[in-house]
Amino acid sequence: MFTGERGLKSAFAVSDLAAASFGAAGLALAALADQVSPANAVPARVRVDRELASGWFYLPIGPSIPMNPAPQSATPGAQPWMTEFRTADDRWLRVQMVFPRLRRRVVEALGVQETAESVAAAIRLLKAEEAEQVLIDAGAAVAVSRSLKEWRDHPQGRAVAAEPIVAIEEGGVPRRRWTPTPGRPLAGVKVLDLTRVVAGPMATRFLAACGAEVLRLEAPGSDESNTVLAAGTDLVLGKRWAFLDMASPDGRARFLELLAEADVLVHGYRPGAIDRLVSPAERAAAQPGLVEVVFNAYGWTGPWAQRRGFDSLVQYSSGLADETQRWALEDPDNRVPINALGKLVAADRPRHLPVEAVDFATGYQVAAAATAGLTRLLTTGRGSVSRLSLARTAALLADAGRNPGEPELTLPLTRPLEDRIYTSPHGPVRRLRFPVEVDGAPLFWERPYEPVGSSAPRWTTG
Repeated sequence: MFTGERGLKSAFAVSDLAAASFGAAGLALAALADQVSPANAVPARVRVDRELASGWFYLPIGPSIPMNPAPQSATPGAQPWMTEFRTADDRWLRVQMVFPRLRRRVVEALGVQETAESVAAAIRLLKAEEAEQVLIDAGAAVAVSRSLKEWRDHPQGRAVAAEPIVAIEEGGVPRRRWTPTPGRPLAGVKVLDLTRVVAGPMATRFLAACGAEVLRLEAPGSDESNTVLAAGTDLVLGKRWAFLDMASPDGRARFLELLAEADVLVHGYRPGAIDRLVSPAERAAAQPGLVEVVFNAYGWTGPWAQRRGFDSLVQYSSGLADETQRWALEDPDNRVPINALGKLVAADRPRHLPVEAVDFATGYQVAAAATAGLTRLLTTGRGSVSRLSLARTAALLADAGRNPGEPELTLPLTRPLEDRIYTSPHGPVRRLRFPVEVDGAPLFWERPYEPVGSSAPRWTTG
């Protein structure tokens, strides 16, 4: 059951996507909970608040609201390394250069200094698709802004459109038998989290709220271990966060030991990265009945299946940003000048959705796939591999068409709140209520925020 009349102002039905994603995760949890219910019990009902779902999709990432917020400037500053640049043919090229490794690849490929002005000048000399290919070949993360039609006609757009939202492959028989706990369906489940940025951490955070033990592994010196995320954010609520160098012999051996005791593996590194460290055959041998869920940026077939990507890049490639610009120019009332990252957006360039909807929605679909995989394990006795992508989620949103219009919901939300106060690295916080409720399976986190490296790479339960 869905409630809530207001929605986010957007060219697309973003609030419907947010609610549907939470609904998918809730339905998967209810199906698992029903496995341990008495035979004559009423199936668990699922309720989703569309307005809360939209609020949870907002940045900064998470439901926490500081009780003593730090003062902020009235106009947020632009992020020079997560922006778009004009090309020689007057198109737009979106770059993701926040992480130092990605930034270095761009400046080295272009042969310029590490300044936004130098990068902009070099890209202005290249045609859009030429610049995109040069930088992709260098291992950078970029995307040309394409229209919806251009993407649907593109070989990768056609490949993604033909893929299912979740592709499922049957796995083996597990060595250990897990049984769900009434009232806390994922209690006792061990989840290995090998994810980055937003979508994957969002998924494993939801699994932690369902009672799973989530162990996030981080390579020493990784980009994320050297950012503000390392201090602990809402993304790591309910989890343990340990360093493990899987590229070393000892680290690789330790990973296989952890995997042998795991029930679920969620990974979303760049395409092929995990397979080069530990092959699919080795993973299956370590834990034959593993519930594995993996996602990438641009889908699993087509010429871009191995391409790096992020939410903002997929919005550009798939036509969402271009269509949002068209929508904004159709009516002065649509010309909201600030995007989800707080950056001022000029009228002449593509615009993002009001929230990182592709990342967030994919994250909750990943959580649903993992939970459904556990139910499948209980009913069939076999593990599985489920595959999703950001581009398929973008196509789902684009295919739903324009937002028909509804009373506007403005962000950030400040209520309804839980009745507790929590500690955090940033002082006391209150939290928005969960957007989804499942009868008999309350959602909550048993662990607070945890900075990177606070835990050892081991399971806490036998």
